[in-house]
Amino acid sequence: MYYNYGYDNDMMDSFFHMSAGSTFISLLLGALLIVSLWFIFQKANEPGWAAIVPFYNYYVLFKITWGNGWMFLLLLIPIANIVIAIITLVKLAKAFGKGGGFACGLIFLFYIFLPIMAFSKDIVYVGIPGKEGQYNPGYSQQGYQQPNYQQPGYQNPYSQGYQAPQQPYQAPEAQQGTYQQPSAQNPEYFYQQTVAPAGPKFCAGCGAPIEGNVKYCPKCGKPL
Repeated sequence: MYYNYGYDNDMMDSFFHMSAGSTFISLLLGALLIVSLWFIFQKANEPGWAAIVPFYNYYVLFKITWGNGWMFLLLLIPIANIVIAIITLVKLAKAFGKGGGFACGLIFLFYIFLPIMAFSKDIVYVGIPGKEGQYNPGYSQQGYQQPNYQQPGYQNPYSQGYQAPQQPYQAPEAQQGTYQQPSAQNPEYFYQQTVAPAGPKFCAGCGAPIEGNVKYCPKCGKPL
């Protein structure tokens, strides 16, 4: 009796093609993961080649998210490693200035949101979550001291060559006839102003007009 086992060959061919396709997709996703981590590490001022080194890539990832790279050893703990991985992705989103929505994208759509974080120029590394201040030079960086401008002997480096404006010009007495008054727009510019002439004087005794600087009335002789 003859039996045909051709269906077994067809099944093996189908299984082979499925395995080949799965392998190709796995290699493609692995390459995408390595390239994405390369750019992410560079954004965090870490060596990009760390993405292709086994175990060291986890060390760098935990370093930029937790602040301690050796914490990646927690991934060796069964069941707890799942919780640690989720927390790491949340911290990774916060380390690049993203919120809970982006963190959920990293958790559920990892191979989509990780390349977005890697290749987007608008997403930059802001620091370890909870310790962002130490990456902000000049403000809260450790060891930075605000200069004391009130300290005796302190010299402002930006004040070299600066000259204080001149003191306001004090006008001379009005009886000198004219004086110079500084301009409101330019303190170094002065303009002449003439004092208004005084009106005629009259004698208190006879009412005669007095001209000149005389001490007695020329009409009645009364002292002025």
